[in-house]
Amino acid sequence: MLEILREMADAVENALKYSDREIWKENLGEGADGTATNGVDRIAERAVLSVLDSHGRPMNVVSEEAGFIDNGRDLTLIVDPLDGTYNALHGIPFYSVSLAVTDGAMKDVRWALVRNLVSGDEYTAVRGEGAFMNGEKIRVRDFDQHNPVFSVFLGKSASELSLRLASKCGRIRSMGSAALEMCMVASGASDMYCYFSDAPMGGLRVVDIAAATLILRESGGRVLNRKLIMLDMELDVRERTSVLAIGDERLLKVIY
Repeated sequence: MLEILREMADAVENALKYSDREIWKENLGEGADGTATNGVDRIAERAVLSVLDSHGRPMNVVSEEAGFIDNGRDLTLIVDPLDGTYNALHGIPFYSVSLAVTDGAMKDVRWALVRNLVSGDEYTAVRGEGAFMNGEKIRVRDFDQHNPVFSVFLGKSASELSLRLASKCGRIRSMGSAALEMCMVASGASDMYCYFSDAPMGGLRVVDIAAATLILRESGGRVLNRKLIMLDMELDVRERTSVLAIGDERLLKVIY
């Protein structure tokens, strides 16, 4: 299954590499999740679906653009063909493809792959078998309160709680791809990723975080909701949630 996901990531990478960047910017209306669809999103999604077709459509699909595609299968592919569209459109080299396969809800994801489409760094996990970056096993790092690194979503739709959490750390990053930022927690590059929003359309969708959630959990981390309960989501692209992804639970005593 990971090889199929890797083939999909290759297809997205090649499709973007050889496409016209002016087409990337085209506004194609709204996707199934209610947000704007750009040409680059459509290019990436078509690349994923073409690979799925070549394998005889072995899975259903949940994607931010197409919504739910029922192929009558037991497994479902949860895909964000381009996580970090804003970055891609503005030439910021930090965006990814996120792919997960489940036989239920998000908590039931069995295979996951996130690839940085600029650097090529690839994060993978199989449930119960650990998490890997570029083939090397990864683990979250132990929390050092004297040298923490937090990744926090900021902006006008961020909650005041996000700002309070950010004030507790001397190193703050806000980079624009939830999947990659969660994978950075999994690999020990940062201690926490926080996305808290009070806006009606704020929060993250299952397609944003399904793959990274398995990768982080398999590396020893936790993915929580705003009430600090283990996060789960149904396969509905319109559902949104706040997310707190941590490596070492000891940091909760510092930030709360």
